[in-house]
Amino acid sequence: MNDAHAMVTERAMNVTPRQIWSAWTDPDSVAKWWGPAGFRSTVHELDVCSGGHLKITMHGPDGTDYPNVYRFDDIVPYKRIGYTHLGSEEFGLAPSQSVVELIQIDDRRTRVVMEARFVSAEDKRRHIEDFGAIEGSQQLLERLEGQAHSYEAR
Repeated sequence: MNDAHAMVTERAMNVTPRQIWSAWTDPDSVAKWWGPAGFRSTVHELDVCSGGHLKITMHGPDGTDYPNVYRFDDIVPYKRIGYTHLGSEEFGLAPSQSVVELIQIDDRRTRVVMEARFVSAEDKRRHIEDFGAIEGSQQLLERLEGQAHSYEAR
């Protein structure tokens, strides 16, 4: 894969890496922030460890359900979450890999860098044009920050 296959989304958040980690590892929390604005989600399984899975269905505002399965590959608590989206035959999407880096700015702020790598430039284009992946990723990070505020800063 090369950079033509990558999509990077960043956000400086007014929360700590621990707060973000808590929001990522609590199934009730993930159900509240996963997906773009207007979506809600049902978490069927969440095991944030190497080899663990996130099985989740996003429910779109138009009533469309988007079932997704992710496998966690590279987990460093409070620093990095690497995972593979296992693709979707229903929506014609190939598997893709993502890494979320949590970079502490200071005692109360964290920069989150989310990089998705697609198998081809065409698959990246489909995610962006057909599924609004850029705006959706920005909205997802905004929702993640909002949910992370519900956890105590440590």
